Amino acid sequence: MIDEINHGLAEKVNEFRVMSAPLEQAMRELEYAQTLLRARAESDIAATVPALGALADILDISSLDLLMAPNRVEFLEGAMRRHGMTAEEVGQQIRGLVESQKSREELRALGIGESIAE
Repeated sequence: MIDEINHGLAEKVNEFRVMSAPLEQAMRELEYAQTLLRARAESDIAATVPALGALADILDISSLDLLMAPNRVEFLEGAMRRHGMTAEEVGQQIRGLVESQKSREELRALGIGESIAE
């Protein structure tokens, strides 16, 4: 009787593995595709608004996550706290990397702190 139960359970486990293998493969492929899509979006964002790309690099954040954050200012403030940086320090580094006034105006338009964009 115990052998029958063990055999039945082993069959169910094997059946589950066989049936779930294609799903697991599809999930891995979707995760990979999402990773590629995110990288492309990050690259496009940095090319479109260089100051935003610089900001993401300086604070080691995702520009995509920043843009999708419900409150961009809070998101940035949290990133600055984690790095022990002030808005003025971040602004200086951005200006060192991106000289374009247009890019700084674009940061302001995105609702990202005036002191960073100045």
